[in-house]
Amino acid sequence: MANWNTRLRWIHLGFGLMISAYFFPITMNQDVNFWDDRPQVTMFVGGVVMAVVFWTGIIKWQLPRIKKWNRNRKKAAAAAE
Repeated sequence: MANWNTRLRWIHLGFGLMISAYFFPITMNQDVNFWDDRPQVTMFVGGVVMAVVFWTGIIKWQLPRIKKWNRNRKKAAAAAE
């Protein structure tokens, strides 16, 4: 069984691929109005997919960096005293 870190990575990558699949026809056809007749697709990608990619990226990669930075900052402040 995969741990939460592995699951979070795959969720992030899967939803990120959805964004790539959304923009692929637009970039290949040079058609700016490609999704105009399907507004529900745009709403789904803009609302749900972007939110999932954003928050899983924050949780997966940025929170551990912030925690490490805070630990190092507190250690340096304690050592300076």
